[in-house]
Amino acid sequence: MKRELMETKPERNQRKNFGKTRSNQLVMAIPVLLLAAIFAVSAQAQNDAIDQIYLSAGTVTTNIATVHAYPDPPQGFNPLKANDQELASYGFPTRPDQQADPDHYAMWERAMLAAKIRWHGDLTTIKATEHRSAPTAMPNREPESVQPLAGPSQWSNINAAGVILNNTSKKFGKTSFNDIWTSITVPTVQLPFDNTEGCTASDYFSVSYAGFDGGLYFGETPYFYPGEMAGVAEYVICSSGHSYYPAVVGWGDIFNTVFYLNPGDVFYTELHAFGGCNSGTAFVEDLTTLTYNSYTISNPCTTPQVGKSANWVVDRICCDGPAPYGAWPLANTISTSFEGAEVLNGSGKAFYPGSQATTTQVLTMTDDGGDQAIELVSQGSTGSQGLHSLSFVTTGCAYTGGCVP
Repeated sequence: MKRELMETKPERNQRKNFGKTRSNQLVMAIPVLLLAAIFAVSAQAQNDAIDQIYLSAGTVTTNIATVHAYPDPPQGFNPLKANDQELASYGFPTRPDQQADPDHYAMWERAMLAAKIRWHGDLTTIKATEHRSAPTAMPNREPESVQPLAGPSQWSNINAAGVILNNTSKKFGKTSFNDIWTSITVPTVQLPFDNTEGCTASDYFSVSYAGFDGGLYFGETPYFYPGEMAGVAEYVICSSGHSYYPAVVGWGDIFNTVFYLNPGDVFYTELHAFGGCNSGTAFVEDLTTLTYNSYTISNPCTTPQVGKSANWVVDRICCDGPAPYGAWPLANTISTSFEGAEVLNGSGKAFYPGSQATTTQVLTMTDDGGDQAIELVSQGSTGSQGLHSLSFVTTGCAYTGGCVP
């Protein structure tokens, strides 16, 4: 017997009503999906429009042709109440999503509350011809020795300690890293404690920064070369012992110094990458003295920016100094800390320097001979570091003295 003949009238009505309800649900689902698609396209269009404001609004010339500042905001401007278009127009970082990333929002809010004194002084360039030369080989990230099957790979090199996160991006897009930030406590810089070797160079350097597309290169010895970057240069004059702490913004082989900081100051920086041959932006602020400014940094575009790596490092500047491989001697900072560090990709996904992925590289800086560590980084997803924090220590002959070029 057919099922229809076996159904009672209530059952038959229930079946018909179910069909109508299901049809209505399907009809209603189509507009919902359509609205979601429209919203996604609209959100991307809005992000693109904000990016264009950042790229076009940095029109204030500085004494460095490759660096531009943003117009001063109007009197009474409050970045906490401004919309993203207004923030971009004056060079402030975009407001983070408070629900999706409360840690970043808390750091951003503190920085915006402390942004009181817009700095307008001249910049100074640490030129490549003085302290750094461009790499002559393409990055090589193939292991030179046996690396762990799980967790970050470990790398020794002549001039940098820190962490590099890598992705598989071939061109700038949704998987590319495009927004990076950190808070750095400015260390006290000095010569090695027992400086028995005397002045092997005029200056002893340590530069703490975050950036995009920095990587390891391999010539006679492995060394780190940065891309877009911003941070703090800490250096000491060997003959006098005088020390200096300028904030720096730059790209590749040039650091541009801006306002000066003091040991113990809390320094915040946030960079944005736009890919290709576009300029990048860097917001820099001394939260202790309330001094800040925001800049666009011209991309030298020897190769288009891809956003395939993000890095937080301590660098001693390489590769045309007095040492055999050109690395300038490392200043003794004793200890440097990065806090609240994070990077986003084009899809808004967050990544952290404490990553334990096999695509993460942990760098150890060695002396000129490559036979002892002189700067170490503590990195991990748990413990005192956690995902957001990095702790650096000066060690070996850079700490106790006795480094020979």
